[in-house]
Parts: sequence; structure tokens; C-alpha cells
Amino acid sequence: MRRHAGLTTSAILLAAGFAAATPAAAAAPTPSPTDSARLAAGTEDRPPVDGRRGYRVGQGADVPALMAVTNKSDTPVDGLVVHVRILNDLDFTKTYENCWYAVDSNQESAWCEFDVTLAPGASLAATGVGIATRADARPENISSIVHHWRSKEFVDRLGGVQKRADDWATEGRAVRGTGGTLTLTTPSGPLVGLEPPNPIGFVGVVLVLPATPTPTPTATPTATPTPTATPTAAPTVSPAPPGAPADDDGGQGGGLPVTGAQTVAVAGVGGVLLLLGGGGYLLARRRRTRFVA
Repeated sequence: MRRHAGLTTSAILLAAGFAAATPAAAAAPTPSPTDSARLAAGTEDRPPVDGRRGYRVGQGADVPALMAVTNKSDTPVDGLVVHVRILNDLDFTKTYENCWYAVDSNQESAWCEFDVTLAPGASLAATGVGIATRADARPENISSIVHHWRSKEFVDRLGGVQKRADDWATEGRAVRGTGGTLTLTTPSGPLVGLEPPNPIGFVGVVLVLPATPTPTPTATPTATPTPTATPTAAPTVSPAPPGAPADDDGGQGGGLPVTGAQTVAVAGVGGVLLLLGGGGYLLARRRRTRFVA
């Protein structure tokens, strides 16, 4: 019994030693606070664009995004907060005094607080948030606008809207807006994205670039060939027959004198005629018949 008791005592001391040497067990993580409000984010129902719902806007244009929230709870929600995030070639062009703005690299965000009461099944929407595309925006740098809705009571438990905005700012601290107050209104049309209830919604943005004018081909003028002057054959002057009278020039000296080969030919013909005439005369004298009475 003593030996058994000693073993038992040793086991107890050994277990105590292990317990003392073992680091204290990590404390169980504190469960993240949850929002008791069941909120569903949505946007206005628009026809699909390029396979998704969205707003078609040009460069340097405002995005008329409607960011809505519906209370899916059975009880009213007192106070709302929306966290809006945009990327790259989307910018906030307006700031509101009930919003805090933060920059994280290529992401800008706004935390806006609304002192309203949202009844069960009711919807409210923010319009004119002040988001626009850059003047040199490119389609590949345009993406959806993200809006995440929470109850004010939930955000206050996390330190308040300003602290939440500071947590999202990696470039300095969040800055409060200086404009008027961003308000919520009742949406006039049906909403999409409410089922299943999800407090995070997306608003599609599709950038439309200006059409590039197609250059009109200019017809190349066809060179008109310069008309070639047709040489006019010089008139051939027929030699005047021998003895022909010269053209009358009105007493101004007549035409050009006849010279050259034509003159020689005329002289030759005249000589022949002269010889023939003389020969005929001689023959006539020799053959004359005497008449005897």
C-alpha cells in the first residue's frame, strides 16, 4: 500500500509539474460582434449591359449610382451606416459632412452615417453620392461600386464611423467631408440583389468610349494628259507653169522670185522649142517649089 501510495503521489506531482511547465492555453478568441439587423443591399433594376447590370457612362462623367438597403428584420433599425468603395479610374467628386473619406492605395472609400429609422420591409437609397469616371478612364480600370450597409448600433460597438474609416486609411487618416448632408430617399422603382439577404451590394459601371471617326478616303484626282499639238503639214506649193503670170500683190513687189531647179527646167524647155522652130524654117526653104509660067 505504501508503494502504491508513493506511486500515486509521484503521478500527482508529475502531472502538476507538466501543468506548470506547459504554457497557459490560448484564450478562446472573442467572437466577432454581429449585426443584429438583417439588411439587404440592392440597386435599381436595369437591363443587363455586357453580361452584367450597370450604368453606361463616358469618360469624365458622373455615375448616377443608386445604392439601396432593405430591412429584412422584424423590428425597425435605428440609424444606418454605408461603406462605399471604389477603385482605379473611379473618384469621389463630392464630399459630405456626414461622411468620412479614406484612401488605401488604388482604393477610395467613404463611411457615411444616417440618422434615420428603417421600418421592417422598407427600403431607402442613397443617390448623388458623387462618383465619377476620370477624364482619361480606361475600360479595364472601371469596376463595380461596392456598398456595405450596417446598423449604426453595430458600428458604434466597433468604435464609431470615424474609427472605422481610419482603419481603412493607409495613406494618412480619414478626412471628413465639407459639403452638405448626404440623405436617403425612398426608391421609386423595383430593386434587385435583395435575395438572399446580403448587406453587401454591387453597382456595375460600364465605360463607353467615344467612337473613333472613320477617315473618309479622298479620291485621288486623275491627271488629265496635256493635249499634244498635231503638227500641221506645210502646204506644198506647185510650181507655176512656164509663162504663167505672177500673183497680183497690189503693186507691192509681187511674190518671191522663182529660182533653183524650177528655173533650169523652164530654160531647157525654151531652148528645145527654139531649136525645133529654127530647123522647121530651114526645111521649108529647101523644099520650096518654083513655079514656071
